[in-house]
Amino acid sequence: MYLKQFGFQEKPFHITPNPRFIFLSKNHKDAFAHLLYGIQQRVGFLSLTGEVGTGKTTVLRTLLGQLGDDDYCLALILNPCLSAQELMETIHREFSIASPDGHNLGQLHESLNLFLLDQREKGKTVVLVVDEAQNLEPSVLEQLRLLSNLETETDKLIQMVLVGQPELEDLFDRSDLRQLRQRLVVRYRLLPMDDKDSATYIQHRLKVAGWKGGSLFTDKALKEIYRLSGGTPRLINILCDRALLVAYSQDLNEIDASVVRTAQSELHQIDEPVKQPLLLRLSLVMVFVLTILVSLTLLWPGLSEELSSFSQKPLTAQAVQKVAVPVKPVPEPAPAVTTERIEALQERIAAVDSEAAISQALTALLERWGREAPSRINQSPEAVLVNQGLLVSRFQGDLDGFLTFDSPALIELTLPTTTGSQFFSLLGYRDGKVLLEPGLTETGWLKREEFEQIWFGKAYIPWVNPHDISYLMEPGLELPDVSRMQSLLRTIGFPQLLLTGVFDRQTIRAVTAIQRENGLIPDGRVGPQTLLLIYRLAAHDLPELVGGQTL
Repeated sequence: MYLKQFGFQEKPFHITPNPRFIFLSKNHKDAFAHLLYGIQQRVGFLSLTGEVGTGKTTVLRTLLGQLGDDDYCLALILNPCLSAQELMETIHREFSIASPDGHNLGQLHESLNLFLLDQREKGKTVVLVVDEAQNLEPSVLEQLRLLSNLETETDKLIQMVLVGQPELEDLFDRSDLRQLRQRLVVRYRLLPMDDKDSATYIQHRLKVAGWKGGSLFTDKALKEIYRLSGGTPRLINILCDRALLVAYSQDLNEIDASVVRTAQSELHQIDEPVKQPLLLRLSLVMVFVLTILVSLTLLWPGLSEELSSFSQKPLTAQAVQKVAVPVKPVPEPAPAVTTERIEALQERIAAVDSEAAISQALTALLERWGREAPSRINQSPEAVLVNQGLLVSRFQGDLDGFLTFDSPALIELTLPTTTGSQFFSLLGYRDGKVLLEPGLTETGWLKREEFEQIWFGKAYIPWVNPHDISYLMEPGLELPDVSRMQSLLRTIGFPQLLLTGVFDRQTIRAVTAIQRENGLIPDGRVGPQTLLLIYRLAAHDLPELVGGQTL
């Protein structure tokens, strides 16, 4: 109805998800990074919860779009109102696994295990996503927990992502599901957007729909929308759509706060049934209460004295308890990043020639290691680095976590509305800016706030293992590598550590302390990222980011 008046090519505020309108706020990007990290690390169990309309489907679509068919085998269950037997049968159908005749749960469990082992041999990660998981029966959740027992010595064979409303968290907290709760390695609660992301979200959808003008919604209108919606994307869509309709009906070319309040009033009238006037309702209630009191007084003569006595009693501390509200520090406002700026960067990324970009990125990165890039790139970027004698640690997280390693790396940029990726090298960090090659600006330096809007947290960090230390995953390991690890730990703050050659409790405690201090998962295991960090702390001669990593 209002498309022509505002020059839209389509409605900007759909209720149903539309991939063309995907917008990732800070919260959505954080949720996406947590889930992707958990899947790539094969932790087994993950959960994403959030109120209705907060954008769980947006995160889910972005996640599934990031998991390519070459490396992942995916299944999505949208109707979880199933028994344990029906769940297993559905999993078989979704993964195209042949079910044995006259199958029971045990047989289905076995055939799924064989399928998972086969996918593992093919180098694929199997991911099962269950949406609306708050509707799962406890017995079905227990069946999913049993599936998490399907594992090799090092990895879980199936990654299960449970997505649902906050009631799902209540299920996790049941005492009879405590074993499941203990296996939830990644557990993320998606919150509504803040006021800045809400405003950017609205402007983003307007532009995707074809808006060519300036600010259609005034600043006060945007603040009013945030106040009324609380930053929930679905409520923002409903309110903005109605505000556009109000503006159309009044022949307005701009939407101010009064239009937003009118729209909210109209929606409120639709949502609520016709009510009696307030004074009439209050009068009826008072008449009813007085009638009851008079009747009771006549029937129970002592009641009036007891009521009078009760009214004179002071309220005790037990009767009224005050909820302590923690005072949060007010964060400094982040520099504004305009939608136009982000769109301009995305256009530059999309316009970059992929082959030229990866060649330029690898050349710059390998130069930091004193190595030459091949003249022609006919392998994956990771394979090129490995062929140059480097190890590669896959990183998934936020910028602060990445800067912990102070290492130049290859980063992957993926545009939300496109398929495929572009590779750049991240070579430096200083004064709140990152240095990219090839550059997206004239100097190559890009503001941190802008970079965080276009990077989903995926990087490949090249490194070396000069002491040839094996990854230490199990307590009690007795290897010469452990002694070399203990020697390194002695140089970075644990001089009392004995060189036992055993991956013992003291060594694990030292590793855990380093992990916790530097923002890694404090599991006490020495994997590639922990080992890289220990080498860095031990001042080994490794390339560093230009400008240092000081935040």
